[in-house]
Amino acid sequence: MNEEKVIEMFKEGFDCGQVIAAAIADDLGIDRQIALKSAAAFGGGTFDAGICGAYIGGLIALGFKYGHSEENDLLAKGKMIGKVCEYKEEFSKLHSTKIGCSEILGYNLTIEEDSKIIQEKNLLFTVCPKLVVDVINIVKDI
Repeated sequence: MNEEKVIEMFKEGFDCGQVIAAAIADDLGIDRQIALKSAAAFGGGTFDAGICGAYIGGLIALGFKYGHSEENDLLAKGKMIGKVCEYKEEFSKLHSTKIGCSEILGYNLTIEEDSKIIQEKNLLFTVCPKLVVDVINIVKDI
């Protein structure tokens, strides 16, 4: 997945987390439609400029890779928790400890004046695609 493909998916109406979930699902042979739906509620920082949808998409993707689905599977759960901690560490190396949409963009999507600046600076098509590719690569490497 490269930035151009991310932008293409954005133009198709998909959000950061959905792009990440779909990319990892494709790699794992998981149903793409279910992957897209699993991350659909997290666009625009959960649609209130909160936690970044790409950040959450990475967590969803880790669940696809390492999540437990059997009762009392503490070994798998422990492994997943370790992978989540690794993900958080790798994410912070690239993007500091900023996990909020408004922190990452520097503006709040829910504030009209900020939203105009985001559009004028084209941040959703410059900052976000790079972040999405970074998260996909982190998840693939974990």
